[in-house]
Amino acid sequence: MNIKRVILTLTTSALGIVLMLPVTADASSWHKGTPKAIRGVWFLQEKDRWTSFEVTKKDFGVGHMGMPAVTVWHPFYKKTKSAYILKGYAKANGLWLGANIKYKVVKRGRHIHIKSIKKTIYDNITLYKTKF
Repeated sequence: MNIKRVILTLTTSALGIVLMLPVTADASSWHKGTPKAIRGVWFLQEKDRWTSFEVTKKDFGVGHMGMPAVTVWHPFYKKTKSAYILKGYAKANGLWLGANIKYKVVKRGRHIHIKSIKKTIYDNITLYKTKF
């Protein structure tokens, strides 16, 4: 009788300890689409060249003066401490032969900073939000 009571007490206390442990969520998992915080049209106009970055719910695209626009359909993103990581496949378009693209996007007020992680195109650019 005493042994049954000891076993019951140990299992009850072990179950209580297990249930009290915090459950951690994997916040760094990949999500479909693009984050709401960076959706819109971002643009940089310099003396003799321009660059644009357009983000919608289901795609994002980068265009640079004189180069074909690169659009990623059905992208994925994940949030890090201070940035968003966007990834996806951009199909062939003109001189662009198609490739996997991965960007790090940091939003600071009314401008964003994009950096290519895979060293494909547009390595390091700061863009500004447009009103159209």
